[in-house]
Amino acid sequence: MRYKDISHKLDEIEAEMKKLGISAPVNTPQHKTSSAFGGAEMAFEQWLAAVFLPSAANAIATENLPGSSQVGVAAVRNFDGREEMDRLATLLSEFDHMVELAAKQGS
Repeated sequence: MRYKDISHKLDEIEAEMKKLGISAPVNTPQHKTSSAFGGAEMAFEQWLAAVFLPSAANAIATENLPGSSQVGVAAVRNFDGREEMDRLATLLSEFDHMVELAAKQGS
């Protein structure tokens, strides 16, 4: 799995988020959270925009991806019953798969 492919998937996720009106405030520092997926500090959609996107972009840019990702699973749970979010949940699940495949391949 190439970082270029994972970066393209992240671009797809960001485009879908923009389509859905999910974005981080402009010119704000990256947020830090103390709970899984920011649940104690912010809504999941806010966490995606303010924490996930910048963190994933940095991990791709530095070629320092984690060994696994569970953002797709969290999306399915958080977006349950919200059909308009189905494509985003699918893209996030695909991102998870790509990260895990990259870890297995050592790329």
